[in-house]
This record gives sequence, C-alpha cells and structure tokens, in this order.
Amino acid sequence: MRKQIERFSVCICVLFFILFSENAVAQTIDSIPPANQQQFLIHSKAINEDRTIWIHTPPEYNTSTDTYPVLYLLDGGSHFKYVSEMVDFLSDFETNFISKMIIVAIPNTERGRDFTPIFDSKENGADNFLHFIKDELVPYIDKNYRTQPYRILEAHSLGGLFGIYANENAPELFQASIFISPALTGDKNRDKVMEEYALYLKKNKQLSRKIFVSIANEDKQAVDLLTKQLKMFASKSFQWNYKEYKEENHFSVPYKSMYDGLRFIYKNWHTEAFLNSNKILYKDIEEHFKKLSNEFGYNINPTEDFINQLGYQQLRFKHIDEAIEFFKQNIKLHPNSFNVYDSMGEAYMINGQKSLAIENYEKSIAINRQNENGKEMIKKLKNE
Repeated sequence: MRKQIERFSVCICVLFFILFSENAVAQTIDSIPPANQQQFLIHSKAINEDRTIWIHTPPEYNTSTDTYPVLYLLDGGSHFKYVSEMVDFLSDFETNFISKMIIVAIPNTERGRDFTPIFDSKENGADNFLHFIKDELVPYIDKNYRTQPYRILEAHSLGGLFGIYANENAPELFQASIFISPALTGDKNRDKVMEEYALYLKKNKQLSRKIFVSIANEDKQAVDLLTKQLKMFASKSFQWNYKEYKEENHFSVPYKSMYDGLRFIYKNWHTEAFLNSNKILYKDIEEHFKKLSNEFGYNINPTEDFINQLGYQQLRFKHIDEAIEFFKQNIKLHPNSFNVYDSMGEAYMINGQKSLAIENYEKSIAINRQNENGKEMIKKLKNE
C-alpha cells in the first residue's frame, strides 16, 4: 500500500510539474519587443580619437520607408535607455504626442574637455567636439539612416554649456534644444559663452528655433541669466519655455525635463483621431500635417503605421469608404511597402470586392514573398 501511495504521490508531482510547465510556457508566448538599438565606432579627425555611438530607431524602422527627425543626446550613457523608451511611448500611434524619431547617443570619453569652451588657449575642446558632431557625426547619420532635416539636442548640466556654445557657433545645426539644469556660469570662459549668446540672439532674428529650459531645486543663477537673455533678445521666431522642478535634484530632473521638453517642441503634434468612433476623413489628417510642415520647416507626411492604424480604426467602426481612402493614400505615400497593399486587400475583402482584394494581396506578395497572410487570403478568396 505504501509503495502504491508513493507511486501515486510521484505521479501527482509529475502531473503538477507538467501542468505548471505548460502554464509557464503559455505565459511566455508573447515575445519581448525588439529594442531596435545598434552601436558603431566612428573615428573623429576633429578630436583625434574613436567614438562609440548608440542608435535607437523607431520600432517599425526596418519594415517601413519612413524618414525621421533625429534627437542627439549628450551624456549618452546616462540618458539613452530612458529617453529611447520615452520617445517610443510618446510617439506610439495611440499616444501620438510627438513625432517618431531616431535617437543618437554620444557616450562620454573626456566630458570636461568636450563640453567646455576655452577661449584663451589654442586647444578648444568644445570647438573640436562641435566639429566632430557637425562635420563627421551628423553627415554619417544622414548618409546611413533615413533622416529628416530636423535635429534636436538634449544637453544636461555641463552639456548645457556646450549646447549654448553649439547654438552660437553652428546656428543651423539644431532646430530645437532641451537645456536641463545648464551649468552656464562660474568662470570667465562660461561668462564669455553667455555674452556671445546674447549677441547671437540679437543677430539671428530670422531663425525659427524651439528651446526648453529646466532647473531642479538648486542654484538658479545660470538659468536666470539664460531666461533673461531670451526675454530681452529672442525674436518671435524663437519659441521657448522654462520650467522649475522644485521636487527634483540636479540628477533626477532630466527625466521630467525630457518628457516636458519633447511635449513642448511637439505641442501641436497631437490629433484626437484615435479617440472617437466618428468618421475621420483623410483630407483632415492631410491638413493637420500641412500645418505641422509649416511649423517645423520641412515636409512632414504621416507615417505608414499612423495611416494604417487610422484605416483599421475606420474598418472597426464600419466606415468602409473612409478606411479604403486611408489605405489608398498610404499606398501613394509608401508604394514599396508590402503591408499597405495587404491592408488594402483586407479592406476590399471586407467590402465584398473580391477581385480588388486579390489584386492587392498579389501586389503585397510580389514585394514580400514571405507574406504568408497574403497567400492564405488569396487561397480563401479564390475558393469562395
């Protein structure tokens, strides 16, 4: 009897283990989303050293043909991870508060050398670092990634000093900047940077720029000087905002500053298109992006994913004609994407237009032979 009980107990344990294991497997079916991150080494003649660069691209970068603005992060080792996650969250089609963008992080080697302008010496490390970014890094990024002509600079603490220096000496390099608790005063070199920044603001009345400045619960002397100059000398084409975070310190303030800074730069980006069940017309979305193009100074089209999701939203709410129009426009904007034809095929199939559905699925497969969904849909449609 005892042996039988022991064997029974063993069987129960084995059964429990199998059930538990199967449950564990079932809970891990959904895979972790890819990080879409790369790194590369670039040799800088300006600095005379190799520099490691970290890149984060939008989730759909490898499956789309879209182009993107670029966010450059100083102190890249400190800010890369949380900023990448933040940008993906804020630019998701449901949130839709900012543009999708490529993130370029520059980890430090000699921070003080690179960020500090020195005017009474032949060796100006900040000037060399600026030439590295302007003449070497930016051209490399523009050549090897699908970029738009809009660049944002994130600069914290001593990096803020370099950011001001870069704005003065390369006015066309960054169209927007986020200066977080910038260290702008304290010695004659920093004072000279701020003197020249006032002159820069006075001379460049035609530049359209966006600047977000923040400070934690700390000495405000530097940011008070900066905001005073912006109030006195910045033209109307300079859109700027200043925010204090009294509950944060010098090292915790970047997170909230990045969130609010990006929201400020893209304050007019959001559309409520995903938050209601009414008919959404493509011409209204087109008009929205025309306004954004005028604001940012370059041609901005809605991304493939954005238009596709709007099309499916209209399908869900039975606005078939509107959905088909969204998918048609997506094909015009992204004629080399297999996915836009696949979506168009699905819309025609739902609308009972079998031949058009088959035609678009076939176009999708011609672009991507691995589109198994399209193959299955064609079989299904031809067998009906």
